Amino acid sequence: MIDQPIIAVAGAGGDLGGRIARALVARGATVRALVRPGLETAERARIEALGATPTPADPASVDAMAAAIAGAACVVSALNGLHEVMIGRQSVLRA
Repeated sequence: MIDQPIIAVAGAGGDLGGRIARALVARGATVRALVRPGLETAERARIEALGATPTPADPASVDAMAAAIAGAACVVSALNGLHEVMIGRQSVLRA
């Protein structure tokens, strides 16, 4: 039996990220949705309904992000925004 890959998805709470997470789950992947600490209950439930596991990680902390993505086969970023998100936050995902 082949272990299912773990895929970390940043932005799974959004439209595109949610569609990506759902598609990965449908293909048998274990999906970790990287979320900010303190995620609201309704948003957590919505992400869990996709079949993903909300995984808190402070996007400003390289150590927190590294812990959240440990063991993942890859990280998919569906974050959207301007410079702060596209450069500042996504660069932390390369930890």
